[in-house]
Amino acid sequence: MQILEKIGDGFSSVINKCIINHKQCALKQFKECSHKLREREIKILNSLQHPNIISILEYDQDYNWYATPLMKIDLHQLIVTHGSLKSNTIQQILLQISNALLYMHSIEYVHRDIKLENIMLNSDAKLFIIDFGLSVCLHTSKQYPRHCGTPNYMAPELNLDEKIINSNSLKKTDVFALGVIIFILAYGCPPFTIAIKTKCRFWNTIVSQRWEQFWNYFDKLIETPPHSDFKDLIQNMLEPDPSKRFTIQQVNKHPFITNQSNLEELKVKLNI
Repeated sequence: MQILEKIGDGFSSVINKCIINHKQCALKQFKECSHKLREREIKILNSLQHPNIISILEYDQDYNWYATPLMKIDLHQLIVTHGSLKSNTIQQILLQISNALLYMHSIEYVHRDIKLENIMLNSDAKLFIIDFGLSVCLHTSKQYPRHCGTPNYMAPELNLDEKIINSNSLKKTDVFALGVIIFILAYGCPPFTIAIKTKCRFWNTIVSQRWEQFWNYFDKLIETPPHSDFKDLIQNMLEPDPSKRFTIQQVNKHPFITNQSNLEELKVKLNI
């Protein structure tokens, strides 16, 4: 193995570009992370087989590192560099990621940290979910830490004072986070801007279901606002009440996702 350069650095790991068996890869090396958590992440990722989920190429038998295919850019970098995206591009992104989450949820896995930085594109503009450090396999008899995820993507039920949450509630937290992503892709900014959502006027507008007021504000920020299908989908994905929020199956079947979607815009932006 030959390590070339650092390409990412987080709380519990560092990502380096490396060469393994004459091929460039991304190497995730764990830092402040217990053996149990390292082992869990690698075993979960090894058990998932989907074209839009990153795959492990090699890993250390002591779970100190693992290697994956090298990606080109994440969605956060893409939006910061190029701004908001067209609807048919967002449709294709949503289709690929919802397909991956539909697969995960069907076999009782949740990601728990869906965000722009954890959706990456390869050199063909194909999308992949990465970073399964917070992911769990659900068991109906178990309970899980409630306060888990990245604040501005966390569903409101994750911010309650009680420390634990049951397994049945967790799948819809992935849907909420995906809704935040899709909104940012369309408008270039988040739908609410503060982790303590009760102090955010945009979040209060969502909670009170004043959607017309909400859309009137954000539609002024972009040249061509999305159509009604997009807004209906967002309203159901960001639904504060998890019992009323869409499942990933409902997202996947929503009219917003059509055969008109494509990735040509991304290919242009990435010079592919």
